[in-house]
Amino acid sequence: NITSVVVLGASGGFGTLFSQVLAKDGVTVRGISRKGNPRADAQFTDYLSADPTNPNEEVLERVRSASVIISCVPPGPCVRALEALAPHMQPGALFTDVLSVKSGICESYEKLKDKYPHIELLSTHPMFAPAAGWVGMNCVMIQIRGGPMTERLSAMIESWGCKTVAMPSGKEHDRVTASVQNATHAALLSFGLCLSKLGYDAAAASRMSTPPHRNMVSCINRMATINEPDTYWDIQTDNPHADEVWEQLEQAVRELRAAVRDRDRERFAGIIAGFRELTTVTSPESDTRPAAY
Repeated sequence: NITSVVVLGASGGFGTLFSQVLAKDGVTVRGISRKGNPRADAQFTDYLSADPTNPNEEVLERVRSASVIISCVPPGPCVRALEALAPHMQPGALFTDVLSVKSGICESYEKLKDKYPHIELLSTHPMFAPAAGWVGMNCVMIQIRGGPMTERLSAMIESWGCKTVAMPSGKEHDRVTASVQNATHAALLSFGLCLSKLGYDAAAASRMSTPPHRNMVSCINRMATINEPDTYWDIQTDNPHADEVWEQLEQAVRELRAAVRDRDRERFAGIIAGFRELTTVTSPESDTRPAAY
């Protein structure tokens, strides 16, 4: 069983969220962060202010007894922490992360896995902001080297009300999230910036708003209040397909503007009609629930 978990980057949103659900399950949850104090709502068994990429004996003592290490730090520190801590992890222990972009981190794991054959390696991506919680959400699981701890962590995540979604590689993850996250966020960010430039009056708009408008305003409000800007920045700058997404978004705006400018109703209607086939779910395993951005 998973009895002891070490969380790296424990002062952040996902570190706090993991502390809450794991503590509720009776797991010893030990936080490590370079920042001095955990959040007020965190539920760590203990919390250490230290650098996991340059571990002292207090860090290593926690690592040696851990069933799972969950990294909630950026890609560079994540890889450096793995290299610093893996030699001290017990056989069969699991190292995992919660990064939003996967090509780079999964390539690093692939390069390092033979160096640390005694541990399991898993890259996860909870597809939601920490404040949204686990219930009703999706979590991507990319196994580099699986095993019992990987299976147990997956089962725990499912027990929290979250659907786990297996993906074969970081590259495939980033290809899909270019649409799910990059294009979605880019459109919402552009929508919000457009409203700002139009001198948007929230009070006036709320009195006569349509359902699509309320949904989109709700999304950009969530972006501004629930997540840190760095979450969206990292996705827009690090996903290898990001430039293509922006190019296609710019092209889409040009095409729509041309149809309206030319009073080409048939072309305009054809664009909208194409969305029906584009968004039809054909796989019974596909998720049709509204997303949380």
